[in-house]
Amino acid sequence: MSEVADLIRAVIASDEEFTGSWDAFSVVIRLNDEGVPSGSNGYLYSGAHDFRAIAADPFDIRPAMAAYLRSVYGDGPRPLKMLIQFDRASGRFNVQFEDKDPKRWAVTPADIHGFIESLRPKFE
Repeated sequence: MSEVADLIRAVIASDEEFTGSWDAFSVVIRLNDEGVPSGSNGYLYSGAHDFRAIAADPFDIRPAMAAYLRSVYGDGPRPLKMLIQFDRASGRFNVQFEDKDPKRWAVTPADIHGFIESLRPKFE
């Protein structure tokens, strides 16, 4: 459990946007074949309708990511991507992995607003 908490803290520390007001975040992290973060995109959510783009710096989150992936995957193959969702008020989180489909969680101009809302954390 501490590895996921460390990863969430690393994501929050990696982007200045987190210094402002926010209620929740979702971030998709792309990983290379060794499980090293190679990029990310996501959103900070405030209120029912407001959001702003964020990105977790791959270099800044690397140590926490390595520890978390070791705790989940051991020495096995790493996922292609992962989604981290976190609600600030409740402390609830969700982590999902994608092992096969590189197009999962890929945003396109045609679906940008639906995509942003589909990533909004919903812990009910």
